[in-house]
Amino acid sequence: MTSSEETRNLPLPQPRRPQEREHTGGSSAAGDRLLARIRELRYLADRVMDDHVVGPHGQNLTVAEAHARAGLLDGLIELEQVRGSLRHRRVNRLTRVLTMLTVTVVDLPIMLWLASSVFNVDWTAPLGLPLLISVVISVLATVGAATSLHHLGHNQRQHKNHRRQLEWHKLSTGAKLSLLTVGLLVGLMGVVMFVRVSTEGLLSGMNGLALLMAVLVALVMVVSATLVFWTAFRDGSLEQDDLRHYSECVRPHLAAKREYEDQAYELGCQYDLLRRRAEREDALGAPAD
Repeated sequence: MTSSEETRNLPLPQPRRPQEREHTGGSSAAGDRLLARIRELRYLADRVMDDHVVGPHGQNLTVAEAHARAGLLDGLIELEQVRGSLRHRRVNRLTRVLTMLTVTVVDLPIMLWLASSVFNVDWTAPLGLPLLISVVISVLATVGAATSLHHLGHNQRQHKNHRRQLEWHKLSTGAKLSLLTVGLLVGLMGVVMFVRVSTEGLLSGMNGLALLMAVLVALVMVVSATLVFWTAFRDGSLEQDDLRHYSECVRPHLAAKREYEDQAYELGCQYDLLRRRAEREDALGAPAD
C-alpha cells in the first residue's frame, strides 16, 4: 500500500465542538456556597424547636413541647368561652388605669392628711422632719395596702366560677382565711379614717358635718380598697397566665425559625436563578459571564 492510499484511509478530521461547560448552579463555587448555606439554615430552623425553655412552674421543656402546651391551653380557654364562661376574661385597660388613679389620687392624699395630722405638720411652714415622716409613712401605707390587696385578689382567682364570682361554700379553709384577712384590712382602713376624721371634726365644733365627712372618707377608702382586690380577682385565670408564659417563651424561638426559613427560601431562589441561567447558556453554547 502506497503512502497516498494510507492517507486516503485515515479518518477525516471532525469539527471541534465547544467544550462543555460545568453546571454553574451545581458545581461552581458560588452554587456550592449557596447550597451549603441553605442546608445550614434549614438545619438551624429544624433545631430551633429542640431548644429548651423554662415553663411557668419551673419545668424544663423544649420549644416544641411548650408550643404544644400553649396550643392545648388556648383550645381549652376557647372551648370554655364558647360555652359562655367568663372565668378567663381579662379586665380591660381602662379599669386597671382607673384603679391605679384611685390609689394615687384618692388614697395617697387621704393617707398623707392622716399622717400629717398625727405628726402635727405645720402647713404654714410645712418643710421639715414631720412632713418627711408623714410622706414616707403615707406612701408605705398606701403602696403596702394596695399591694397586699392586689396579691390576695390575684391568688384567689383559682376559686372563681364561670360567672367570675366566689362561691363561699366551695372555698377551702385557707381561702376563707385569706378573704377574712381582706375584709379585716379593708374594714380597718375604713375605721381608722372614720375615727380620725370624726375626731378632727368634733374638735373643730362641726358635730353633724364631722360625722358625715367621716362616713364619706371611710366609704371612699373602703370602696378604693375593694376595687383593688376585685380588679385583681377578676383579671384572667391561672390557665391564661400559663398560656401567656408559654407564648412569651416560644415567641422569640418561632421568630428565629421563621427568619431562618425566609433566608433559606431567598437563597434557594438565588440558586434556582443561577441554575436556570447556566442551563440556558449551556443550551446556547455561550461563554459564561
